Amino acid sequence: MIPVKEVMTRNVITFREDTPVDEIATTLASKRITGAPVIGSDGHVTGIVSEVDVFSKKGKVARDIMSSHVITVSEDTGIDEAARLLIGERIRRVPVIKNGKMVGLLSRSDVLDFFASTRWTCNICGRWERGLEMPERCHSCSSTDIRLERADPGH
Repeated sequence: MIPVKEVMTRNVITFREDTPVDEIATTLASKRITGAPVIGSDGHVTGIVSEVDVFSKKGKVARDIMSSHVITVSEDTGIDEAARLLIGERIRRVPVIKNGKMVGLLSRSDVLDFFASTRWTCNICGRWERGLEMPERCHSCSSTDIRLERADPGH
């Protein structure tokens, strides 16, 4: 199992609850991101604000337009489990929490980058395959001696 702490974005753009909506819009557009966590005065994640919230909800500040139902994962959650959560809940990002505080963010693009840049390779025959979880055995020689490695460009 590969934990999300190995894949997550650590330098996360966040907003305060009192961040003006126009500042949120400008930041999302200039950073080319689709949303970000909203942090309360106690440092805890209190919401998520997305580009859809900006142009579809009425309000002056983040607290007025954010989605307050926040789904989180721990830094030790497996990337495969987190990917299923992103898909199953139809969300684009999840804050990664340690001891109640956000330590990172895992987005669907982080999962895609991991998938595209790594592969599981059999140490016996060299056959490889992509996936978020290690295969139980090699589909070519049935070996269980498999390692995760960075993929060659173009493969």
